[in-house]
Amino acid sequence: MKHLIKMFVVIIFILLLAGCTGSPGEETPGYLTKKQVLKKNPEADYFVLNDEVYVRGIDWIDAVELTKDEIIGEIEEGMASDLPLGTKIIAPKERRDILIVENNGIEIRYLLQLGE
Repeated sequence: MKHLIKMFVVIIFILLLAGCTGSPGEETPGYLTKKQVLKKNPEADYFVLNDEVYVRGIDWIDAVELTKDEIIGEIEEGMASDLPLGTKIIAPKERRDILIVENNGIEIRYLLQLGE
């Protein structure tokens, strides 16, 4: 009987541990990976620069006043979901968590994806 109770306690403990895993980035500080970003949104428009994932479609970043500074990279094979190869990546003077790309004369902003 004691053996059965111990087994029951161990099983409950394992189930509790398994239930504590959250969704990608939840309560995990730091940068989200491409895999985590795509798990949250399989249709995400993203690019990866220096192992950091930036995502388009965050409404509030379009309202932020930004001044383009320097070109810090360009889209290469396998770096982005929707951007064409050779698209320039521009860092603004004011912030480093938002990057700007210009595609066909249109400015598009991407936000760095961080865990909460």
